[in-house]
Amino acid sequence: MHVSSFPTPRLRARLLASLAVSVLASCGGGSGETPAPPPAPPAPTALSLLAGSADGPGFQDGPAASAKISLETGGMALTPSGDVLIADAGNNAIRKLSPTGQLTTLAGGGPLRSDTSSTETRYLDAPGTAARFQGPLGVAADAAGNAYVADTGNHLVRKIDASGNVTTLAGKAGVCGNADGAGTAATLCSPTSIAVDKDGNVYVSEWAPSTQALPPVPTGNPIRKITPAGVVSTVAFKVSQIPTPGLTGLYSPSFYYPVQLATDSTGTLYAADPNDHVVRKFTPNGRASVLSGTVAEGNAGQVDGAASAARFGVLQAIAVDRSNRVFVLDRHAGTPLREIAADGSVSTVRRAQNCDFGADGLPPVFCAGTRLGVDAEGRFLVAENSTNSARRTYALIHRSQRDGAADLQVGTASRPGWADGLGGAARFNSPGPLAMGKSGMLYVRDRENGVLRTVQPDGTVGTLGKAGNPCDRFTGPIADVAFCGSSPVAVDGAGNLYAAGFKNILKVTPSGNVTVFADLSAQLDAIPPFLLEGITGLASDDAGTLYVSSLQGVIFKVSTAGAISLFAGNPNARGHADGPAASAQFSALGRMATDAAGNLYVVDGRYQNITGVGPTIRKITPAGIVSTLAGRADLPAGLVDGPTASARLTVDTGAAITDSVADLAVDAKGNVYLTDPRHRVVRRIGADGQVSTLVGRPWGKGFAAGDLPGLIDEPAGIAVGGSTLFISTSNAVAAVKLPQ
Repeated sequence: MHVSSFPTPRLRARLLASLAVSVLASCGGGSGETPAPPPAPPAPTALSLLAGSADGPGFQDGPAASAKISLETGGMALTPSGDVLIADAGNNAIRKLSPTGQLTTLAGGGPLRSDTSSTETRYLDAPGTAARFQGPLGVAADAAGNAYVADTGNHLVRKIDASGNVTTLAGKAGVCGNADGAGTAATLCSPTSIAVDKDGNVYVSEWAPSTQALPPVPTGNPIRKITPAGVVSTVAFKVSQIPTPGLTGLYSPSFYYPVQLATDSTGTLYAADPNDHVVRKFTPNGRASVLSGTVAEGNAGQVDGAASAARFGVLQAIAVDRSNRVFVLDRHAGTPLREIAADGSVSTVRRAQNCDFGADGLPPVFCAGTRLGVDAEGRFLVAENSTNSARRTYALIHRSQRDGAADLQVGTASRPGWADGLGGAARFNSPGPLAMGKSGMLYVRDRENGVLRTVQPDGTVGTLGKAGNPCDRFTGPIADVAFCGSSPVAVDGAGNLYAAGFKNILKVTPSGNVTVFADLSAQLDAIPPFLLEGITGLASDDAGTLYVSSLQGVIFKVSTAGAISLFAGNPNARGHADGPAASAQFSALGRMATDAAGNLYVVDGRYQNITGVGPTIRKITPAGIVSTLAGRADLPAGLVDGPTASARLTVDTGAAITDSVADLAVDAKGNVYLTDPRHRVVRRIGADGQVSTLVGRPWGKGFAAGDLPGLIDEPAGIAVGGSTLFISTSNAVAAVKLPQ
C-alpha cells in the first residue's frame, strides 16, 4: 500500500525585522534593579526550559507528544511491519512513526529546506541519517521492506533498503527532464508522488516543463514507471486533459499539477487528478480509465453518489488500505475525507463541521489537512499545517478511527503570546537579545510584543511596558513607549537599561523613564554606507560606558555623560587587520559583550557572501589592542570545532538582510559563548583555546531538555549569570548549567 499527497505550494513567510526599524520597549510592570534576589538556582538538568513555550513545528524525534515535524510534510506510506513512513520535505528527511507513536528519523537530515543559503550538500547516497535529500515530497514501501523516495529537489527517485542504506534508483542529480532510459541515463523532473506495486515496479508522478517559456510552464504531468532494475519508461506524458488556470496577473498561464498516486494489492495503480477533478485507475499494461468523477470544464465541487455523478475539488491526497479501499482527501469546503467504492461511487467518511479555533488555538481535524495515510489497523492519519493563523503556527499529524476522535497527535503548535507568570505559564512572541543585571535579573527584548520582559532566577516573567503599544513613541514613561524590533540591549552596574535604536541609544532608568541617551546619526552618516547603516551591537561595562558597533566596520565609545568618540576601526577602510584600535580593520560588525576585566568582544564577518571576509570573533583590550580570538577570516563560514586558529564559525543565516544573527556572552572564567542561528547550536570558545559545540544538534529544530548538547531551536539572544547560560529561542528562554 502507498499513500501520497498533493503538494500545495506554501510560502514559509519569515518576517525579517529591518535593522532600520528598531525602537524600544514598553510599559510599567516593574522598575530596573531593585534589591538583589537570591542567586539563581542551578538548572534541574544541564539544559532546561526556564520560561515560555518551545512548542511548534520543528525537527525532533521522540514520543508523539514531544516530537516535531516540519510545515512541509509530504506523503506517507505503510511498511510491512506496520510503521508509517513520512516524507518530511521541510527537514529533508524521511521519518518513521511506530504504531505506539514513537517518531524517529529513518534517513536524511542536514540543512533545513528553508535554509537556502546553506552550502552543505543536499544529495548524498549513504546509510540512514548520513544520506541527504532535497525536499522529498513522496515515499512508498514495498513488501520486502524497501522504501522509495520522490526526491523532488534533486529530480531523483531514491531507494532505502531494509538496512537503511540510501542509493539512487533513477534520474540524474540536479537535472530536470523527462527522458526514458536505465538508471542515471534517465531524467526526471520534480518527482512529487510515488507508489510501488506488488511486483516491485515504482511509479512516480512529475512535472513536464516547457523549455520554450520563461519561466517554464508545465506542458504535461507524466507518470513514469521504474522497474526493479531501474529502467524508466513513460506510462503517460499528459495524464490530465484540462489544465489548472494560473493565478490572475500579467503572466498567468495554465499548467498541469502532478497527479497523486497509490496502488492496491492487485497491482492496480490509482491517480487522483487535481486538474480534471477525477480519480483514474491504470491496469498493469498502462491502460487508463476514469474510476470516479467526470472530466468536464467547471466540474469542481463536492458531490457524493454514483461514479458519473460524483464531483471533487482539488484532490490533495490518495490512500489505499489493506482491504483495497480507496480514500481521497479533497480540498473543497475544508478537507473532507471521501471513500471511493469499487464501482466508483463516492461517500464522505469524515469532515469538519466547522473550522473555528478551539480553546487550544487549533481548528478541528480535517480543516487544514494536506496529507493522508492509512495504517495497518485501518486508522486514518491526516497531516495538518498552517502558517496563516494569527494565533498558531502548527504542523501536526492526527490519527483516528473511521468515526472516532483522534487517539494520537504527533507534533505541537507554537504558543506565542504575551503573558506574565512562572515558567511554562509565561508567553513570549519572538524573544531576542538578552541582558543580565548585577542583581540576577534577566532582561529580554520581546520583539513582536514590543516590550522588555524581566525573568527572575526562578523563571517568573514580568513586563516592562505594555504589549501592543504603537511603534511611534520612543521616549517618556515606559508605559507609553514601544520597544519594537530586535536590536541589542545592555545593562550597567547601576541598573540602567540601554536599548539600541536605528542610530540612537535609548536609556531606561530604574524609575521607568525612557530618554535618548546618545544619537549617533552624524557619526554613522559620515562613514561610507554598507547595507543598512544602523547600530548592530551594544555593550556596557559596570561603570556605564557603552560600546556601539555597526555594519560599517567601526566601534564607537559613549561615555557616561553621553559623549561619543571613535573607539576602534577605520571609517574609510573595511577588511580584517589586527593591531592598535586606530589602525585595525573590521569587516561587518555584529553583537558585542564585555568581560569583568574590561575586554570587549565583537562578532565580525557578517554577510561574508558580500564582503568576502570570513566570520571571526575579535577581542579588544582596555588598552585598545585588537586581536582575532577565533574563526578564519580567509575561509567561508562553517561549523568546525578545534583550536581557535583553525575553527570555523557561522554568524548569520546567509540571508540578504536578517535579524537572525550571532550573539555573544562571556563568563567569569573568560569562556566566550556564541550563538549560531544557521546551524541552530551554541558554540563555546574556551579560555583554553579550543572551540566546541556546547548546545544543540546541527540543523535540529525543537527543544530537548536533559544532558548536553540537547536540542534547541534557532538561538537568538544569549547571556551569562553566574554558572548559568541563558538563551532565547522560539518563544521561550532556556537555561544551561555550565560545565564546571
